[in-house]
Amino acid sequence: MVWDVVIVGSGPAGSATAITLARFGQRVLLVEKRDTIAFKLGESLPPASVGLVKHFLQGAESSEHHHPGLFSTAGNVSVWTSEQADIADFFFRPTGHGLCIDRLAFDEALRANAVAAGATLLRGSSFQSCTRMTDGACNWQVTLSSNAGIRQERARYLVDCSGRQAGLARMLGVPVDHEDRLFAYAQWFSSADDDEDGYTRIEAAPDGWWYSNRLPKIDTAHGSERLVVFHSDKDLLAAKLAASPQGFDQLLAGSRHIAPLLEDKGYRPSGGLRGAPANTQRLRDFYGDAWMAVGDAAQAYDPLSSQGIDKALKDASLAGHMIHYALADDQPNEAGFGRGNRYIQQYDQRQRQQWQTYLTQRDAYYGMQPRWSDRSFWQRRRQSVNATAANALAL
Repeated sequence: MVWDVVIVGSGPAGSATAITLARFGQRVLLVEKRDTIAFKLGESLPPASVGLVKHFLQGAESSEHHHPGLFSTAGNVSVWTSEQADIADFFFRPTGHGLCIDRLAFDEALRANAVAAGATLLRGSSFQSCTRMTDGACNWQVTLSSNAGIRQERARYLVDCSGRQAGLARMLGVPVDHEDRLFAYAQWFSSADDDEDGYTRIEAAPDGWWYSNRLPKIDTAHGSERLVVFHSDKDLLAAKLAASPQGFDQLLAGSRHIAPLLEDKGYRPSGGLRGAPANTQRLRDFYGDAWMAVGDAAQAYDPLSSQGIDKALKDASLAGHMIHYALADDQPNEAGFGRGNRYIQQYDQRQRQQWQTYLTQRDAYYGMQPRWSDRSFWQRRRQSVNATAANALAL
């Protein structure tokens, strides 16, 4: 069998790309290297993303009720430019709310929808390599490994949705450009009391910034769960402190708003600390002949942008459409599905535009924070602001 598309990685970008292609009738193999996934940081989405989530979760009228991994958020509380809290309420937005996502439940719902749309999900199989074919029936032979051994699949097109690792693109020799060394240190908290706070909270700190949100309850038990994440550059002393429970608690005690909220609601640490890269990065090339990168594999953003899942779903929708059109083209040009294909070029152009827009928005938000000018974390962000501005003038 020759698959029309093999997708490496079944996170939001991979599953949404599979849903889009499968709905067009393409034969899609969705490859997930893990049998089970035990850890994913949650994320908050703005009201503008609610419709997109509903689209890929089959248009549920209330995502919160149909999918327990989601619940509505009332707005954002940002302690950024000063110690005074700035509140952005979602009440007057068209949807009236944003979303907080439990990634494990959300990702699994997307995988289930990909299978329901007609894609084949292969769990517990790691991408090992790919070899170009010249027999005319397909473009790639893909080697996968699992506990059962080595298996090979053939495909007309490959999609890298392996996240920040960008395993397929790296294997093809595409460089990854890193903008910074931001890292996220996460601690879950639980309380026997009900926490009705519906706001996403962000707080600037001398050596980074804090994020916190109440999490969706997967079961019906009383009590509350909350995620607290500290972001700092991995080489700084504050990051080294955040990597241990004692150091994390020490840094958290210095926060002016999140620590008092936890104390007021009776929260206590639950489970161990987790860490994950949160730096800005992008592939030098977003696509090549008969392959494409989507989601964080193509470009990964600072979580401050709150664009991770939103970007993944939007990019997946566009990628799925453009790949389908390219595969269905009755008269492909001599470049095949590479640099000469008009559909794939549209995707590449959108990625490049998004990258420049993101850098401008990221630098604008970091540039708004005027305090701690003597600390390395903020000095680096101001240098980035100046560099982006200089590049814009050069263009």
